[in-house]
Amino acid sequence: MTGNRKALDAAHDLGRLLLGHHGRYRDGTLQDLVTDLLRDQRHQRGWIVDAVNSSLLVRQKLAYALRLEPRRLWTKAAFPLRAAAATATPRPLSLLCPTRNRLDNLHTFLRSVQRTAAAPGRIEVLCYVDEDDPALPRYRALFDRARWRYGAIGRCALHVGPPIGVAAAWNQLAEQADGDFLLMANDDQLYVDYGWDVALDRRAGELAELHGDDVLCLYFDAAQYPEGGCDFPIVSRSWYDTLGYFVPTIFQQWEVEKWVFDLAQRLGRLYPVPGVFVEHRHYQDYKAPFDDTYQRHRMTRGKSISDHALFLRTEHRRVAEVDKLAARIARGGRGDRRAAELSEPLAGRARRHYRGLIDELHAGGRPGAAADCAELAVRQGLWASALHRPAEFHRELPVRADYDPGDFWFTGHLAVQHEAIVRELRTAPDGDRLGPDGGQKPGAARTELYRDGAWTPSAEALPVLRGVLEKIPEALLFPGATVDLLLDRPPTREPACCGPSNAYLRVEFGLTVAAGSGIRIGEQTRTWPNGGCLIFDDGLERERWHRGTGPHAVLAFRVPHPDR
Repeated sequence: MTGNRKALDAAHDLGRLLLGHHGRYRDGTLQDLVTDLLRDQRHQRGWIVDAVNSSLLVRQKLAYALRLEPRRLWTKAAFPLRAAAATATPRPLSLLCPTRNRLDNLHTFLRSVQRTAAAPGRIEVLCYVDEDDPALPRYRALFDRARWRYGAIGRCALHVGPPIGVAAAWNQLAEQADGDFLLMANDDQLYVDYGWDVALDRRAGELAELHGDDVLCLYFDAAQYPEGGCDFPIVSRSWYDTLGYFVPTIFQQWEVEKWVFDLAQRLGRLYPVPGVFVEHRHYQDYKAPFDDTYQRHRMTRGKSISDHALFLRTEHRRVAEVDKLAARIARGGRGDRRAAELSEPLAGRARRHYRGLIDELHAGGRPGAAADCAELAVRQGLWASALHRPAEFHRELPVRADYDPGDFWFTGHLAVQHEAIVRELRTAPDGDRLGPDGGQKPGAARTELYRDGAWTPSAEALPVLRGVLEKIPEALLFPGATVDLLLDRPPTREPACCGPSNAYLRVEFGLTVAAGSGIRIGEQTRTWPNGGCLIFDDGLERERWHRGTGPHAVLAFRVPHPDR
């Protein structure tokens, strides 16, 4: 009975997998079944995978002969008509392709690139192979003959390194790439439409005219994806240089591409290259055999669920990355080109004059006139944004309104000392200002504690606070360092203003945070965590208010920008 039962189970598993050839019967449970069978290859059920793989190879060959190759020939025949209308400048392209134990797949991929690119000489294909790959000697032999076998492709290069995972391998290849556009590639891809590279040139040219910059994320689209779907991102050199990586490495695999596309959608810079079909021979679509490489990197629904949960938890990090790209767009816009016409000393003087005038208009209760003045300065190329107006302006630095306090060591140090600092302020002379009423009139008060490289007399009665800050050297040991105690009693509203330089970040530590208090930083409205910090670009416009009851106290200082 046991033998019969095993035979029935095996027949049932085989039947389920064979039914997967029809999309109606294909679901996530088949993925788990294949994983179990691959792990059982040396035992009684290993033959099931071999049988199904044989059927998948037949399906793959039929698809190529009946669908893909005819499409390639048709697009090649039609290409002269499309090329006649193409006027875009050819751009160098880099295809980044990690591969493992799939030599035949890689050969097919390289051959497809060579046969379908109209100008393959400007293309480089960079491949990453693990140093423990059993097929490594055969990979080396393939690349030794690459000039002969794929000579039309400008460059085919093999990079051998430790087994770091697919995402990290893409990043390693991106570091070696020379192209204006970096294309995600894989050894289960097949380029089908002839002239895809010219279509990419044309689309990139159109978008450069539209936006006036080159911060782009694209994907090939011939209606092969479900509505709203996309695959294999293509990013511009400006995009890559701004972020400093091609894909994130925090995921096991599944959400890597989704991260890139999510950034592009949030930024409004995600575009298809229409009419270009690239076949993705993925096992889940029954377009490729099930093999050990899929199991090594991708398989099991558990990984998929875990990656998706991590994707949801890291939204704030994607928002920060979009801010970097947005700042790059602002720097690369029309205003930047006009600013280049001014010498920096002249531009610096103009910024200081504009900044003083805008601050006076805000202080005089004329925010509309102040905004018009700031917009005029942006049009003249002095700043990239009307809400970011430092007199000392460093265009190369990203602009962020919400740095993660956890990324700065000193925030924990301040949090530990929070109660001791507040207790000292309450017991020091004039400490009654932090009491329920303090006998103080409504309004905002700023007390200088540190300036010109020394503590002021106001800080003499605050040894605990001085000791805490003296252990944060980045707050005190630079020219122009200041420490201020800001105290608001309601109702108050301070005029909008910007800090003097975006080479520094402003840190505001909430000592006594009252309900009804808040701050606008750029376009974001925030409040201070009690015993915690807000950290933002010091060049951003901010506006503070207190509409609640009781005193509100903040300790403010600056630290050097981490990207400078």
